[in-house]
Amino acid sequence: MSDTTAVRKLAELRSHPGQSDPLREALVELETLTRTETGCLYFEFFQALTDPEAFVLLEEFENEAALEEHLSASYTQSFFAAQLVANVVVRQLD
Repeated sequence: MSDTTAVRKLAELRSHPGQSDPLREALVELETLTRTETGCLYFEFFQALTDPEAFVLLEEFENEAALEEHLSASYTQSFFAAQLVANVVVRQLD
């Protein structure tokens, strides 16, 4: 993948049982901070209406370097460290 190729991903997240509210709050904060990143083109999450423990995250970064910068940001690391996600499936979007 070229460093100038946009990176688009879809992540399906599932909270631990009974932890959908804390996960949603953490995602709101992550979304707000991530959208200010220079290389972020799109970052938004959605919570399922029929299953409150199910979330979808859509993200697009200018290139792989921008994604790596996002992943190393302190707030992204804090999100992962909170361990609010029980399961995640990430798909590359073309």
